[in-house]
Parts: sequence; structure tokens; C-alpha cells
Amino acid sequence: MRKLFWLGVLAAAFYGHSRFVFSEPSVMSWMQKQNQMAMQGKDGMCDVYASDLQFELRMQTARGEQQMGGDKGALCETLKTASAAFRATQASVDTNLELVGVEPSGFPWLSATVKVRQSTTVRMRGAPALKEVAESTLLVRRTLNGREIASIDSTSTASISQ
Repeated sequence: MRKLFWLGVLAAAFYGHSRFVFSEPSVMSWMQKQNQMAMQGKDGMCDVYASDLQFELRMQTARGEQQMGGDKGALCETLKTASAAFRATQASVDTNLELVGVEPSGFPWLSATVKVRQSTTVRMRGAPALKEVAESTLLVRRTLNGREIASIDSTSTASISQ
């Protein structure tokens, strides 16, 4: 009977931890922290991505559609290049991240589909502002250390504004 009791306690703790890990406030805070690290090019910015990450990014611009996809290495290299360019040009980057929804997987709640809308404005001295609005779907997995992003599918529209 004691074993059954402890099994129930462990199951309740596992469920409670899952509810916390995939709660909207917790996911939003985690996503904002990750976004800041990536924009600033901080060490460890790629630690949140799973080793088997797959991503696909599509951007619609005045010149047509551009696509990019690949694995963790390709994404990390792109993030490092972008953050270095922002620092070199002393660009001002304003980002507004909005959590659209978090949908945990079925039992045992080891992953969740996270949908976000991100609006980013980049301003550089002597150049018009670049505004990008992205809709992204991420697969976030629960790990022993917290969470990791296993896949990213994003579509955005970029435009130049005055």
C-alpha cells in the first residue's frame, strides 16, 4: 500500500512539474530570456536548441520570398552572424514577443507545441527602419534541465519603414 501511495505522489509531482513547465507564464518568460540572449549574441544562446533541431524559416519581402532551413549548427551560425552585425552597426533592435498558445502533448506531457507572434524593428543610423512580423510554431521538449526547442517553423513578412 505504501508503494502505491508513493507512486501516486510521484505521478502528482510529475504532473505538477509538467503543468508548471508548460504554463503560459513560464513558457513566455523562458522565450523572452532566450530571445534576449540571441539578440545580444551571449554565450549559451544555442544551449536551448536540441541537438536534433530542425528549422524552416520563410520571409516575404518586397523582392520575393526567401527560405532558410537546416539543423542546430546552421541556426546557431545565423544567430551569431546576425547578433555580430547588430553590434557592429550599433543597431537598435526592439522586439515584441506575444505568446499565442501552448498546447502540451498527450500524457505524459513531455513536449508542447508553442505558437508565438514576434514583431521586430531594427533601426540603424542613416538607414530606414526594418520591420519584421513573424508567426512561429515551435516544438518544445521537456528535459532533465528544463526545456529545449526541437523544431521551428516560421513565416514572416519584412518591410522597410520610415
